[in-house]
Amino acid sequence: MEIKSHLNNDSLIKPIVGGIESSSFKGTYEHLLDDKGRVSLPSSFRQVLAQKNISSVVITNFITDGARCLDGFTISAWQDFETKLKEKSRFDPQLRKLENFYFARAVECSVDAAGRINIPHQLRTYAGLEKEIVFTASLHGFRIWEKRVWEFIFREAEAALLEDPSLYANVDI
Repeated sequence: MEIKSHLNNDSLIKPIVGGIESSSFKGTYEHLLDDKGRVSLPSSFRQVLAQKNISSVVITNFITDGARCLDGFTISAWQDFETKLKEKSRFDPQLRKLENFYFARAVECSVDAAGRINIPHQLRTYAGLEKEIVFTASLHGFRIWEKRVWEFIFREAEAALLEDPSLYANVDI
């Protein structure tokens, strides 16, 4: 499959690794965030949304491996997540902490005609997003990183795997 770089008025899309999958997001993509907080979703991400007839995503703050980033979902995946959590006791202190951290900052972002989303200022500030950002696929959706943070997280994961090649043996399916 051929993957091309695209240039428009607002951002540079430079795929690093990626592909088109009808059911989930795949790959890693570098983008430029404009001064208004707009960024183009990777074209393969937009294709996933189009195949599911979805015109918006949910993003919220997230921490992984000690680093801040944003977590992104399709609307249907977010709704499924909410439904599962509503089955839990509302008095569970862990659930309340999750609500306070994760749900309180969740925002639905519409995808505009140019394929962009507008990341709210408070989420950009939380994740340290300035200009160069990276979209990465995750099992439940996607993540948005400040480029330097992503590069550090990736190098750390790679170093751990180089040190212990059996690191993911228990994850094997």
